[in-house]
Amino acid sequence: MRFLLTTILCVATNFCFSQSDLKNDPKITELVMSMSQRSLVMPGYLTDLKALIARQAYEFWKNGETEPYVSHLNVYQALYEANKYLGYDSARNLAYNQVGFHSNTVTSVVFGANPDYYYSSSSDGRILKWNVKQPGSIPEVVYESKKIIQSIEMSNDGKVLMAIFYQEGLALIPTDQNIQEDIAVLEDPQPVQTATFIPGERKYLSVTKAGDLILKGFDSKSENVGKTALKVNQLKVDENNGTIYAGTDQGVLEAWEKPYEVKESPIEDIMKNWRQQSYFGYELGTFSINCLDISPDGNTLAIGRDRGDVILWDIENKELIRIIYGHQSTVTDIQFNPKGNLLLTTSRDGTARIWDLKESRKLPIIMEDHQDWVLTGSFDPSGTQVITGGGDEYIRTWPVDPAYFAFRICALLERQLTQEEWDEFVGSDIPYEVACSE
Repeated sequence: MRFLLTTILCVATNFCFSQSDLKNDPKITELVMSMSQRSLVMPGYLTDLKALIARQAYEFWKNGETEPYVSHLNVYQALYEANKYLGYDSARNLAYNQVGFHSNTVTSVVFGANPDYYYSSSSDGRILKWNVKQPGSIPEVVYESKKIIQSIEMSNDGKVLMAIFYQEGLALIPTDQNIQEDIAVLEDPQPVQTATFIPGERKYLSVTKAGDLILKGFDSKSENVGKTALKVNQLKVDENNGTIYAGTDQGVLEAWEKPYEVKESPIEDIMKNWRQQSYFGYELGTFSINCLDISPDGNTLAIGRDRGDVILWDIENKELIRIIYGHQSTVTDIQFNPKGNLLLTTSRDGTARIWDLKESRKLPIIMEDHQDWVLTGSFDPSGTQVITGGGDEYIRTWPVDPAYFAFRICALLERQLTQEEWDEFVGSDIPYEVACSE
């Protein structure tokens, strides 16, 4: 009866929407954002209503022609916050996407050869192996040390982990059972600033405390391939041409091209003709460069800085593409998705963000439920999920597509919005519809 009266009122006042109107009316963008915000501010104990409002906002967003640069962020955050309270473990204070935790800061997360598993490291000295499909399962301890693990890296073939210790050496840890008999855990006691694997080879590159770039094989044979006077935070090796990139504390991007030159050049001398040298340095400012990643097509280097911004660097032309602003503090980790159209960043501002590199006007997806610095993040091999960790000791999972959140709401709820709730949160001028129809 109430629905009939609403329909009569719409006809009488000539002010009502049809479902086809929703695709063309600019007010729908405002409605989507309003519903998303109302869901966000609704208290968690109104779990069902909070979730249903977010779900209906998603339906309008998905089916209508809404503003593409803004509304997706509101929808994502509302759906996430609603899902957080569905199945919330109040006894252990765990949200559904909190996989588990270390006993200290989570410093790195990386995937191996099997996409169903990933590894996490912590300053507690342990490396844990987690099952993506069984997030509540107890992780396997694959390595344990009394040393503080600064970070971990995975070889390109996904078979060997490298644990880099804070102000100490490193360890190579086989993760593939087929090679564990051939390669036991190898420990390199030489203190390093940082290190990385050489793509396609059983070799790794490290920067010693003295600034020597040392290339070593798993058989411990070594070769000096470069020298730096700067403090190096991260190394990245271009698998296409072997160029070594170094992000430094002084804000200088350094690079060594094959054939490598060992001689050290003062920064003030190389700035004049760095394009013609096998070693070059480009001063990007005084802000520390903390993290680097190379796009899957090999064309772009992404550079995360202390300033909270990201520099996109043209590798072939050795020039700036653009700067991405948004974080309020240091960018701690950075990674392209497998397709290269999205970029994941983590920061000391307590958030992880996913940026659309094809459309600079589009707001990033902001993931902000960690209670401390977010120090590490990784796309899974399919690019559909993000794993993050940081100072709150927790590991969290985040779907990239908000459709997952919407599906989960319908799978867990057994009711729909009432007509009264629809009128209040959607509007009596819009025909009622069922959010979860299947």
